[in-house]
Amino acid sequence: MSYIAAIDAGASEIKACIFDLLGNEVASASRSCSSNSPETGWAQCSSDILTKWPVSVLKDAINSSDISVKEIHAIGVTGSRATIVPFGKDSIPIGPLIFWYDRRAKKEVKNISKKFGVDEFFNLTGIPLDPTPSITKIMWWRDNQPEIFDAAQIFALPQTVVLNSLTGDGWYCDDSNGSYLGFMNLKTRSWEEKLLNIAGISKDKLPHLVKPGTVIGNLSNNVAIETGLSKKTPVVISGSDAGCFKLGAGVKEPDVACMYIGTAGVTGVIINKPIIDPRLTCCPAVLPDHWDLDGLLLTAGSAYSWVRDLLGGTIKNKNELSFKRLDELAAKIPAGSEGVLVVPHFAGAGSPIWDTKMSGLVSGLRLSHGAAHLVRAVMEGVVFAELHALDAVREHVPNINSMQLTGGGGSSVLWSQIMADAVGLPVSIPQSQQSTCLGAAMMAGVASGIYSNHFEAIDSMTTTQRMIEPNLENKEIYEVAYQTYLNAVETLN
Repeated sequence: MSYIAAIDAGASEIKACIFDLLGNEVASASRSCSSNSPETGWAQCSSDILTKWPVSVLKDAINSSDISVKEIHAIGVTGSRATIVPFGKDSIPIGPLIFWYDRRAKKEVKNISKKFGVDEFFNLTGIPLDPTPSITKIMWWRDNQPEIFDAAQIFALPQTVVLNSLTGDGWYCDDSNGSYLGFMNLKTRSWEEKLLNIAGISKDKLPHLVKPGTVIGNLSNNVAIETGLSKKTPVVISGSDAGCFKLGAGVKEPDVACMYIGTAGVTGVIINKPIIDPRLTCCPAVLPDHWDLDGLLLTAGSAYSWVRDLLGGTIKNKNELSFKRLDELAAKIPAGSEGVLVVPHFAGAGSPIWDTKMSGLVSGLRLSHGAAHLVRAVMEGVVFAELHALDAVREHVPNINSMQLTGGGGSSVLWSQIMADAVGLPVSIPQSQQSTCLGAAMMAGVASGIYSNHFEAIDSMTTTQRMIEPNLENKEIYEVAYQTYLNAVETLN
């Protein structure tokens, strides 16, 4: 047997998975990344999670299986976009890891806007100008903690750090990740000198740009000894998490939308030419000569975690409120939550609004409503936010006829049914809900010669777990509820 490993350095956890060549997950391990907020809107954690965890999590995954390490032929690496950490001399981190959803860099956004322009930034990078792109966080260090900024030798993405940890050499970033650093010219796929000058850094302080699917090197001796893997094992830069999850969900045609409900949410398609729309993002895809056109939600599964924690504070045993238990509660409430509405923009609004000042909203509550109503309303609100972004995507790609749903939302029978009912399209749930790691493994499989091309990898490693058809009665209810949602968003905007 042959196997491929993948590491995903995400915003909520560091995960390692091992797949066989049919896409079956044979082992996995993970550790949660808990963020802390020293001030309102901040989201950061110790950089140790990137320098120490990936190798140990990979080792845990290997040890949890009964496969021979000699049969693992490649490792793919992906990670969250825009999350950033500074490294000084001797590859030692000198500051915290700042997550992509951190909102501290609002003044820096204004600075870029004045010197470069909002429209100019978007047209050049394909990314809206708000506190998300890494450039704003790097400038925040410059303006508020110059000792970190001045000492930094490299500003690294999670993917960059993991690759360096595995190979022991070099700092790399693929161009599907490069867009969200906020420095990359979308046309030339290179760092833009004008933006480097605004931030006050040289390009040698950013990772070296390469194409997704590039073999960066082989495992270092130390990692090979620690994991038991061959030091000849190729390490592949697979692409961004948003690019890999589409591949792992089996998306290869523009008429299929890929919906992701994880900590954040993504609604997107793969297209064969760039489309510039300020409501959406456009980045190079992991699929060669293709592009990702996405709507990004700043809160999705994190809103579900919020309601769980909120309700968990009212009972003695918080473990009773598992996500499965929440689903069971919400399933008892009819579509539309009997008038309870949640706008889940608890960390500001992403696509298609892009308003960092926007807040969430809970409305329609009455004494007759209970906790289950609020839970279902959160689930419906996240789907409405995904649909709001999808509406903008469909203006450019009108012939979308089905959806793939992955992430935690795809594991929920209720959430996936709400998605089908609200959008009015059939929803396909991939067999593997580890779509990001699976996509990273596919990229490693192609790069190492296991598959002849990406389409062979998709066909070989992805299957459908179940198909969900929309309930037409619920669809009528959701059409009314969605309009109420849009009206509520308009009042907040």
